[in-house]
Formats: sequence, structure tokens, C-alpha cells
Amino acid sequence: MERYIDINCDLGEYSSYEEELKEIAIMPYLSSTNIACGRHAGDRHSIRATVRRAVEHGLGVGAHPSFPDRDNFGRKAMVLCEEELRAVVRRQIEEFANHALAVGTVMTHVKAHGALYNMAALNINMAMTICETIADFNSSLLIFGLANSCWVKAADAFGLILVEEAFADRRYLSGCELLPRVNQYALITDVLEAERQVLKLIEHNLVTSQEGVDYKVAPGTICIHGDGDEALNIAASLRSSLTKHQIQVRYPVGYL
Repeated sequence: MERYIDINCDLGEYSSYEEELKEIAIMPYLSSTNIACGRHAGDRHSIRATVRRAVEHGLGVGAHPSFPDRDNFGRKAMVLCEEELRAVVRRQIEEFANHALAVGTVMTHVKAHGALYNMAALNINMAMTICETIADFNSSLLIFGLANSCWVKAADAFGLILVEEAFADRRYLSGCELLPRVNQYALITDVLEAERQVLKLIEHNLVTSQEGVDYKVAPGTICIHGDGDEALNIAASLRSSLTKHQIQVRYPVGYL
């Protein structure tokens, strides 16, 4: 039986030439990108440059909206009323869509960033508001959201197709909750450990929590954080390993 997985990476977040080169180097190992929309990182130039490069590599082009919080890289929890949340998300995906069109392509999916992503994974009201906003803008967009979380129910409620996401470089509390970044063990920086976690997710649909419990997780996409110190090494090693295991890396079939 043919096996495949999407490998996505959060990009367009660079703040130096060296970081930009690192993002360019990782693209050949991916099948989709989530590109910062300017509220936690990025600007008009970085969005268009990253979209253009993604197209050159045949990658899915996704918006990566966040809380408006550049000081904390969008990783600090914020409390917004429903109206504010709608406006924040709508503005970012609308602007991103226009940037994509300006370089001759279209946005294929949306994946929230940082605290916005994690809070919505546990808060059904937030997830519903975000998904409704996306559906109102373009109901054909895919949603990338944490597997088994509130993202699944919210996307379904508004007729959106959700691609359930798991992580190569994050450790888990359970099958639907990541270990918070404040915990010293939250990030996986060992290339072989990241590779083992992904292979277990794909081949057995399981992830092992920090407590040593195996949880059922059946991902359609695997995320590598582009700002991680070992992101490039993890991406290269993972792509090689997947090839050896006859697992194709490609954007979710039928949507690109």
C-alpha cells in the first residue's frame, strides 16, 4: 500500500541574512510551508520572498497567522474578545492571500501560530471562531491543526477539511496536547529522536508522552519548526529516512 506524509515548516520568520539562508536550505526537504503574516514575524518583503521560493520548490503555500505580538514572537497567551479575534485572523489571511496573488500563486491552507494555535487546540470557542473566520473568507482552504484537538471539531463544524498535525521536534503531554515550551524538555533537538518519533507516528499512529504513555495519533502532516537550532538537520535526516522506508513526502493528495 502506498504511504505518504506531508512535511510542513513554519517559515518567513527570519530576522537576519543567516536565518534567511537557513530557511532557503530547508525548503527542498518539505512539501508545505506556513509563512508568517507579519504579526509575530515577517513583513511584506519576507512574505513575498518566501512564497516565491515555496512555489519554486512546488510546496503548498499556507498562511501562519498569530496573535499581534512581535515582542514575544506570538508565543504569549493573549485574551481577545470574539470580534477582535475575528479581525486579527481575517486581516492576516486576507493580506497573505493578496501577497500570494501578487507573486502569481494562491494560498492553499492556514495554520495558526504559537499561542493562538495552542490555545485554540484546547479552547473550542477559540477554535470555532478562527475556523468560522477562515470559512467565511474561503471555505476551500485546508486547515492544519493539532491532531485530536479542538481544531478537529471546529473545522468539521464549518465544513472545512482539517489536516491533523503532529510534530517532529516537540514532546507530548498526551495525544492532543504538547508539552509547553516553558518546560525544559518541550523541544526535541536530537535528530535521531525526532526521526524515531515521526516514524512511530506514521507507521503505528502512536506518540509517546513524557509519562511514557502511547497515544493514538494519525497525522496527515508533520511539522518542523523553522526557527529550531536543528531544524535543517532534522528535515534532511527525516526526508532520507522516509525515503528508505518507502514513505512519500507530498502535500495532502488532491489539494495542490
